[in-house]
Amino acid sequence: MKVAFLILAHDQPDHLAKLVKRLSSDWARVFIHIDGKVDVTPFQERIPEENGKVVFLGDEYREAVNWSGFSTVSATLRLLQSSLEGRERFDRFCLLSGSDFPTRSLNHIYDGFSSQKEFIRIDRRLDASDDNDHCYNVRHYHFMDGPCLGKAAHGDIREVYSDISLYHGSQWWSLTDKCVNHVMDFVGRNLDYSEFHKYTHCPDEIFFHSIVKSSPFSANITHDFELVDDLESFYALNQHGCHYVDWTSEGVPLPKVLDETDLNNLLSSQAYFARKFREGQSDKLLEALQRVV
Repeated sequence: MKVAFLILAHDQPDHLAKLVKRLSSDWARVFIHIDGKVDVTPFQERIPEENGKVVFLGDEYREAVNWSGFSTVSATLRLLQSSLEGRERFDRFCLLSGSDFPTRSLNHIYDGFSSQKEFIRIDRRLDASDDNDHCYNVRHYHFMDGPCLGKAAHGDIREVYSDISLYHGSQWWSLTDKCVNHVMDFVGRNLDYSEFHKYTHCPDEIFFHSIVKSSPFSANITHDFELVDDLESFYALNQHGCHYVDWTSEGVPLPKVLDETDLNNLLSSQAYFARKFREGQSDKLLEALQRVV
């Protein structure tokens, strides 16, 4: 089995170097997209490309990524295209951020990824008639990229994409090759799908999830709100696909920046990765993980 790790990064080159080093294996390849708004040099200086084991996307493929904009989806698609167009065939594709770090050994991750599981979290269906924040993100025009950056046309309700049902979940996922090929085929055949999401708020939490949920691979989704008995417990769970992300702590900006007090939670979870790590705040936790994992 071979895994393509797809990393979206924009800062913390030293932490990214530690992450890439931790992922180093004969069965792993790393593809890195550095936000087009920042200088790629500090990242390349710290991370050797190692004869194709690590690939930085070239400037012509780098997107200027804006928070909650379609540019995040575009950067992810660029990573997928780069990994699919090479000579190597991958059995799984795992999306990471530059502020992630493994919470399990590579052997453990390899065993888990050798399954047919689609590690992705689906939290809710976005029904066109519902009136909540998540549905608002698709029912109205949002301009998170381009000259109208960050603006929303609050008065204009648009027709919601209807060829497939839309679902919302956590951005980070790890999908099998067959599922990824289905996703890319769907995107290629349905150009209107991408066009719709160019004006969606936080499409990175909707775009891939909706395709996977409507696919033949939906039965293999690891975290699906429609398949649980206790929704309250499900929403309190900090496991998102194969990631541990703390969206439930109180009194801190979310997702929580992890520190040494989170070590036991990470080790007792079923997650393979955690985020987010910040240099200075997460140093002791990172040191502990490197000792025990």
